[in-house]
Amino acid sequence: MNDSENQFRQMIDDIPALAWSCLPDGSGKFLNKQWLDYTGLSVESEPGLQWEAVVHPDDLKNVIDTWRRHLASAKPIEVEARLRRFDGEYRWFLLRAVPVRDEQNNVIKWYGTNTDIEDRKQMETSLRRDKVELRLIIDTIPQYIIVLEPDGTLKQLNQQVLDYTGLTSDDVQAPEFRTRMLHPEDWERLADERTLALAKGAPFELELRSLRKDGQYRWFLMKYNPQRDEQGRVVHWYATGTDITERKEAAEALVASENFARGQVAVLKSTLDALAKESAPDRLLGHMLRTITEQFGAHSSSVWRRDEPTGMIGFEFAFEDGRVVTRTDPRFAGMDLWLPMEDFWPWPEVFRTGKLSVIEDIRTVPPFALRDRLLPLGIVTVLLVPMLIAGRLEGAIGLRFTQKRVFRTEELELAQALANQATLAMHLTRLSAESREAAVIAERNRMARDIHDTLAQGFTGVIVQLEAAADATSKGLANEADEHLGRAADLARESLKEARRSVRALRPLALEDKGLSEALDNLLRKMTAGTTLRATFSLKGDARPLPAQWQENFLHIGQEVLTNTLRHARATEFHGELVFGPDEVHLELRDNGRGFDPGIKPDGFGLIGIEERVEGMGGRITIESSIDKGTAVLIIVPLAKGR
Repeated sequence: MNDSENQFRQMIDDIPALAWSCLPDGSGKFLNKQWLDYTGLSVESEPGLQWEAVVHPDDLKNVIDTWRRHLASAKPIEVEARLRRFDGEYRWFLLRAVPVRDEQNNVIKWYGTNTDIEDRKQMETSLRRDKVELRLIIDTIPQYIIVLEPDGTLKQLNQQVLDYTGLTSDDVQAPEFRTRMLHPEDWERLADERTLALAKGAPFELELRSLRKDGQYRWFLMKYNPQRDEQGRVVHWYATGTDITERKEAAEALVASENFARGQVAVLKSTLDALAKESAPDRLLGHMLRTITEQFGAHSSSVWRRDEPTGMIGFEFAFEDGRVVTRTDPRFAGMDLWLPMEDFWPWPEVFRTGKLSVIEDIRTVPPFALRDRLLPLGIVTVLLVPMLIAGRLEGAIGLRFTQKRVFRTEELELAQALANQATLAMHLTRLSAESREAAVIAERNRMARDIHDTLAQGFTGVIVQLEAAADATSKGLANEADEHLGRAADLARESLKEARRSVRALRPLALEDKGLSEALDNLLRKMTAGTTLRATFSLKGDARPLPAQWQENFLHIGQEVLTNTLRHARATEFHGELVFGPDEVHLELRDNGRGFDPGIKPDGFGLIGIEERVEGMGGRITIESSIDKGTAVLIIVPLAKGR
């Protein structure tokens, strides 16, 4: 061994790493001291014959094959293998070797180093295991999980997406994947929004419809969150999808119900105002039929009267072409306008039970003159709504439609409420024809007040509860929303009961088994339940029996004032106080709302009704209000001696 070779080996021995060298053909291997110390090989033995002994058996063949190929090609080598330490433990090393060349570019020897990469390999193993576990977790999460590149290109998705859509892994790689998976309207609607959101790099959410493998689209809430590197750059987007179809349908149904309830209040107010103010019975009747027809989008409507002694039903008039048409109109000339009730279904059912009935297709019922007249008009469905007075069935209103219709429960309830009002209008017409004008006016005002105090105010309560339910739904409070909806349904049913009661002129349900103070207390609590308005009630003095009419008046006045507070005042506090004094009874109702100018004449019927009730009891009313200072209503009614 010459001096240069000795120097070279000494240099290798001094390197603080596992190093080695050999001749161009691989012979004459030299392992430095660090190599020998690490592996425990003997320096006195033949090192060239022992290095293979410290290579893990599973890695040895690959190392030898790689070494032989690179000896032949004279190209640098890199290969990973596990080497046995002197204590018997195997650790991963990166084996590198480069050829050393002379000036003529001939290989004169090989020089190699072994670098411990155990920590890196363990990290890689851990990462691979974590990746497998993450994939398993992602595939078992009961949600859509989608991983995107920074530009939104699909990288991977979990098994739930494939199972839901029925697509395969190959399918999702196709360019048309998104257009197949998403509803076309949503893809067009959200494309720009999604692109802008991805560019901003902040978390965002989208609601969209995804196609299920059965061909049905369902709503999903997609939440996108970015994963960033150490420099803050987005490296991936993780999107999760949650099925919100039931929530969307519930929200849409709630909006529809709320809109319908608002429509109910508007229609009822219109008809109540007409009932209270219209002096001409014919015009009143025309207004009522127009309202019913237009509210339901019907082609026209008709009124049938029952003649109990003869068992016949007779056509009275119709609302067609925007006006009331009576039985004397030439268009009905020559027609038999009376029918034996028992011969024409579903008339017997309507008149027997007093309940609404639907003729889904008049083309399928036995022919009669008026039916044959409707067919050329394109009428298909007819809704028959009974008309009752004091519990006695007087007739029915037929709403005609040019297409088949299905009616929701609330629509049928509104139809019955409006039919009751039309019945009142017909009753007033009959009273007017009998020259009982004074009685008509008194009866009309009583009925108008009663119905105004029940239906109109009741539906205000319904709207308050529906709005509260909508707010709870938007916050994801399903139980609270259900409670509000339950209260709305209860209020609607109670209002309809009160409407039927008012037609029969019976005592209010709230007073049937309660005293006035308890009824007022219950009224305040029930109407404000679940709202932001805090209502309280107090009783002062010794309660004394009052006339039934007075109790009804005080109850309806309290209901009207509280309704106005809920509608208009934006108040947070409402207090009612009933005071029995020696000679007078006081009812004070006060709120902390935005108030109003008492000098401006009101355009509603509520205040008029209150004043009429107070006047009927021989009392007086004082209203104090100013802008943003709240409103106070004080009613004082003198008591007769001994009462």
